[in-house]
Amino acid sequence: MFVPVVVPLVASVFIVVISNTSDSTDAPYGNADNITNLWASESKKLDGASDQMINTRMKQLQVKYPRSAMYRVNAEGRTVLILGGEEARVLESKSSDASQVMPGTLDTDVTLKWPSAIGEDEETLIPAAWTANYAIQFMKKAPYRDPLTVVAYIGGGNENKGQGFMVIEVPRKFIQKTSSSGVVEFIYFGVVMLLVFVLFIVLSILFFAQIRKRLVHLQTAMAAPDLEGIPNPVHIRRSDEIGHLEESFNQMVYRLTDSIQREREEEQLRKRLVAGLSHDLRTPLTVIRGHMHALHKENLSEQGIHALVRMEKKMQDLSELIDNMLSYNLLTSGRYTLKLEQKDVLRMVREAVASWYPVWEKENFEIDIDLPEAPLMWDVDEQGMRRVLDNLFQNVVRHAASGKYIRISTEQVQGKTAVVIEDHGPGIQPDSGTKGTGLGLSIVDLLIREMGLRKRVDSSETGVRTYLYSGEKDRQLGE
Repeated sequence: MFVPVVVPLVASVFIVVISNTSDSTDAPYGNADNITNLWASESKKLDGASDQMINTRMKQLQVKYPRSAMYRVNAEGRTVLILGGEEARVLESKSSDASQVMPGTLDTDVTLKWPSAIGEDEETLIPAAWTANYAIQFMKKAPYRDPLTVVAYIGGGNENKGQGFMVIEVPRKFIQKTSSSGVVEFIYFGVVMLLVFVLFIVLSILFFAQIRKRLVHLQTAMAAPDLEGIPNPVHIRRSDEIGHLEESFNQMVYRLTDSIQREREEEQLRKRLVAGLSHDLRTPLTVIRGHMHALHKENLSEQGIHALVRMEKKMQDLSELIDNMLSYNLLTSGRYTLKLEQKDVLRMVREAVASWYPVWEKENFEIDIDLPEAPLMWDVDEQGMRRVLDNLFQNVVRHAASGKYIRISTEQVQGKTAVVIEDHGPGIQPDSGTKGTGLGLSIVDLLIREMGLRKRVDSSETGVRTYLYSGEKDRQLGE
């Protein structure tokens, strides 16, 4: 919008200012076009006029333009009227009065002498009788002379209607210099436009610099979150587009703050609920186990014994679920104490396998243990590591029992020795139909993260391979 609007606007203002500030005293007769148009218009108005009327009108024009000289030639080519101006001197005249009207035809040639401030004076020879050759040469030189000479046929301007012609001569010092002044005005216009463009650029830089400063301030606020990970609200300085953006940003911050506050309150409520349930359920479980132990001393039928065994198994599952809920609650609240020490992980794996071996045999699992003799030292919490292994083994029994296979070995993963637990179950399915809360694997992930270990799971239709490895370089005895 700047170029198509400002450029014509500045040009129009510039033209108005130049036209209003031009000094009319320096160019009282306007420019050459004004004189030419004036003389052509006056000559047309005299179409069919008598000699007296023509002479009278020329006298009136000479009074209006006293610094000019005027003369008229009739249809026979005789000079019949000469009006000398204030600037011209008439030489070889019968009269010494330069402004005197010479009626009738001239018997001798007349010379108009125009004084010049520098150089020689300019002269105009007005013959008493004009020849065709002299008239043609005179008219050809007229536009280029100083004084400016304008010739017009009486009654027709540029068309000869048989009434002769009339001539006006005006010193060019009283006429606007259109050629040179046009260049000067163009230079002035260029300078003005350059200043306008520079001003526009400066204002644009200041404008966008201010916008950028506010946007950078908003960006800094976004990139500098507080301890809770939420940016701080920004101060709204103006109610413009950026101000609306800042207001929307503040509203987002307020909503995030409220959401985190509600989430924190819900988390605290959940933790208190889990802790309370875990504590409250242990007491009745202990009483039930006591009564179930007493039932074993009674004479029960075979069906009663099977029912009692199933009850004990479910009670054991319920006890493990309560333990998982309590452990998960402690881990998520950061109150689960870990003591990291250098431990032989393979020894803990063998001990966990030994405790689970009877369970796998009872479920008719094919057991494949392939562990090296050399110890594998990791920084782990012994109780937490045992909990990880127990939950993984329990997950195999619950969800991969159809495969009837478990293999425990070691492999190299990313240059580190990993403990691999493999089964031939159906793999990890979105909806496997198996029961479980998922707390066991969630606890595994939390414990592994807290101990600085890594876990990778490869699942397919032929089974699942779970890799456990340290985030640090392997440490073995003898290194």
